[in-house]
Amino acid sequence: MSPNRGDHAEPGGPIAYMASNGVASNLLMFGILAVGLVSLTGLEQEAWPTVPFNQFEISVALPGATPEEVEEAIVVKIEDEVRGLADVKTVRSVAAPGMASVRVEFDSGTDMGAKRDEVESAVGRIQTFPGAAERPQIREMTNAQSMMRLVLYGDVPERSLKELAYRIEDDLASLPDVSQVETSGVRNYEISIEVPLQRLRALGLTLTDVASTIRRGSLDLSAGSINTERSEVRVRTLGQSYDQQDFENIVILGREDGTVVRLGDIAEVRDGFEDSGLLVRHEGRPAVFVEVSRADGERVMDVASAVRDYVANELTPALPDGVGINIWSDDSSIFVERGLLLLKNGALGLLLVLLALGLFLEIRLAFWVAVGLGVSAVGALAAMMMFDIPLHEVSLFAFVLAIGIVVDDAIVVSEHIHLERMRGTPGVVAAIRGARRIKVPLIFAVLTTVVAFLPLLFIPAGFGEVWKALPIVVIATLLISLAESLLVLPNHLSHHVHGPDWAPTTRGERFVNRIRSRVDSLLHRFVQGPLDRGIQFATDWPGVTVSAAVALLVVSVSLIPAGIVRSTFATEVEGDFAIATLEMPDGTTAPQTYAVAQQLESAGRRAVERLSEGRPADAPPLLSGVTVVVGQRSRIETGGLNPSPTLNPEANVATIEFKLLSAQQRRITSGEVVQAWREEVGVLPQVRAVTFISEIYTLGNPVEAALSHPDPERLTAMANSAVADLGGVGGVFDIRSDHTPGIPEVQVGLLPDARTLGLTLDDLAWQTRAAFFGAEAVRVQRGREEVRVYVRLPEEQRNSITDVERYWLRTPTGADVPVSRVASLSSGTSPPAIRRQDGQRIVTVTADVDASVVSAATANDILENTILAELIDENPELTYTFGGEQQQQLDSLGGLYRGFAIALLMIFALLAIPLRSYTKPFIVMAIIPFGFIGVVLGHWVLGVAVSAESFVGIFGLAGVVV
Repeated sequence: MSPNRGDHAEPGGPIAYMASNGVASNLLMFGILAVGLVSLTGLEQEAWPTVPFNQFEISVALPGATPEEVEEAIVVKIEDEVRGLADVKTVRSVAAPGMASVRVEFDSGTDMGAKRDEVESAVGRIQTFPGAAERPQIREMTNAQSMMRLVLYGDVPERSLKELAYRIEDDLASLPDVSQVETSGVRNYEISIEVPLQRLRALGLTLTDVASTIRRGSLDLSAGSINTERSEVRVRTLGQSYDQQDFENIVILGREDGTVVRLGDIAEVRDGFEDSGLLVRHEGRPAVFVEVSRADGERVMDVASAVRDYVANELTPALPDGVGINIWSDDSSIFVERGLLLLKNGALGLLLVLLALGLFLEIRLAFWVAVGLGVSAVGALAAMMMFDIPLHEVSLFAFVLAIGIVVDDAIVVSEHIHLERMRGTPGVVAAIRGARRIKVPLIFAVLTTVVAFLPLLFIPAGFGEVWKALPIVVIATLLISLAESLLVLPNHLSHHVHGPDWAPTTRGERFVNRIRSRVDSLLHRFVQGPLDRGIQFATDWPGVTVSAAVALLVVSVSLIPAGIVRSTFATEVEGDFAIATLEMPDGTTAPQTYAVAQQLESAGRRAVERLSEGRPADAPPLLSGVTVVVGQRSRIETGGLNPSPTLNPEANVATIEFKLLSAQQRRITSGEVVQAWREEVGVLPQVRAVTFISEIYTLGNPVEAALSHPDPERLTAMANSAVADLGGVGGVFDIRSDHTPGIPEVQVGLLPDARTLGLTLDDLAWQTRAAFFGAEAVRVQRGREEVRVYVRLPEEQRNSITDVERYWLRTPTGADVPVSRVASLSSGTSPPAIRRQDGQRIVTVTADVDASVVSAATANDILENTILAELIDENPELTYTFGGEQQQQLDSLGGLYRGFAIALLMIFALLAIPLRSYTKPFIVMAIIPFGFIGVVLGHWVLGVAVSAESFVGIFGLAGVVV
């Protein structure tokens, strides 16, 4: 029996029952905590959300093929099959030297598991791929990449570094907490058998003859089995060659006198690496990467801890002299640093809430309100588990945001209970009456806020996936807070809220009471004075009030297009890397590209030194390390939202990465480093483009338009015209198109007279290919890697155009004839890559913008309505589509606007029901647009650009305003 019987006069119901039953209310509270804490143990951890792109990439390797050959033989055939699949949104393709990449994007919400089977079936129906084409590889594209990247470096041979990386990979994969490890930044093994032309002619052989002989003389083949009286015995022929010595011993010719000519007698066998144009340097020394990824169900901190322990305790002491290893990137560090920052901000916000409640109400009341906030936040972890939301930067931010919203629930309930107690109502009765008095408006207030956050769930994949955790966490926290405020909090406050007769007894209580009385007095004076007079004026002069508010709204909104308040689609997030991507003219070799990359590196180091001036002498260095990769483009720290195709290494491309001191330990931003670096670089001769990145993630280029026209030559001219016109727009820079003059090409054609010698175009093509690219003899599985064996001419006989003319072909009769006699040689160009979209060739125009001068939206508007409009007037067949940041903006804001319209209708219904009116909800909802005034002014005062994240907050907090 409860000692306080006053609650018997109150009607029954869940609020009354829980307020008078401490066991039930506490069990509910502890139950929420238990479910949340148990869910916490099963939540995955990652630094940034993994974003599916609703895309599959089909990549097919065709070694030695030009982009035109890849387009005709691979790309077009795949496009024809996949474009007919249901729910296909767009098909993008790249035909590059030796590689085809076809990306199939499906509509948002498509079941990608089922679509994978359809894509595999469609590609499997193609039976006309060239015989030299590799098996198609199909992967679902996301922004996921390795969570840790180790860089192994040293002045040792490339083979030694690669084999050591493989050993590290095996050791890491054997750890219980690590399952996915891969070595990258290494060239594939290749055995190159180089036979001089004069020796081939002396022996009456061709390169294809040598390749065929090697193929026949290097194999293991089972011959079945025989059944003896005692057991079964297998029969197998052994003779597979694996290394340089094995191949050198292969017999190429045998004479009647018993003498033989071995491969090593006529050729130089190089057991080395393919010439792929890939080169990695760390602090100027050869390097390779070991990538550690997190599998589903693995926690980022567990994986990182296991890797760090292995590197520190087992690997580093055992490394050979001259070899070192560093942790180049580590998602766990980002997760911890940004998580601690968000938790710190959340704790500070909670402290301010407690302070405010303590000043206006009571300390003990503030304590129980804080407990309710904690219970609501922990309970929301169960919702994260239910909807498969990991712990990452966005979900942690959602908790910080939720604290400021859900605290209103507990405050209004506690205030009404406190008011009842001040009237002399007994504790339990005061708790019941206070909670009941506010329950209807509180429920509908929470529901309107929940509805206001629902539009965030309508944002499609990409940007929507990044912010998916925000509405789920906030809505779950709101609903749990509502239940806690009505069913748990009243019981706690029924025993811990002072009545009207209470007087402070201790010195501390008297001190707090004096402060509270002073604050209450100031608040009362403000309410009875300026606030009361302001309300009186507003009611007496409604026309003036509404006109002034509308005028202020118009002025606030106009600040954005006027440029007084900056705007951008995505807010730049500070990263720990400053990255430069270098692109040289097509045909530039890897050593030439690396030489220019070194100039960029030197300029970057000078910029860092200049920025470091004035820092304390004992401060850690601003620059932690530099890595240069030739052959690969930059990778964003979190993968970005702009998927890249799978291509072979490009020798004319290099990435220079500067790893900076952690953002929490420096005052200089990575953006400032990039700007100083850009200024230090200046103009580099013969460089096609240099782009810089400092953001932690990217939505793509601020300006990006894909142009298409039936005439490729006119398309190129139009793209160049668009680039030139964009150059006249202030604040737009790094303008370029992906069309290039191409790579010089020697085009060989068969002359009619060659037919008289029995030569066919097939003979000409394959013998020429064998000489300069190589004839594949055999593939050898050596360890984890399949090694290709090529037969070709020596390097010194295939490094000039005259070598093509001087090469001798073998006719069917066994005679030798020079190429210049039977073939025509002409010069031409070959594109470095062919890009297509929805079956048409495209040229993409991209640019960056200086947000302080012009916004990306303005630049895109000028491009679409002025530059491209004029081009279409002159060329009606020209079509275009926007990509990059503009595409993300159109997709994201379109879904957000549709969701917000639905949310407004639901908010109207939720207001109309308790108000019992069709007109009053419009009066209440009229406050929503006026909330934009505070948003714009806040951005202006703080110097922050209005962005898509701002609109996410505006739409989500519309319910709070109501």
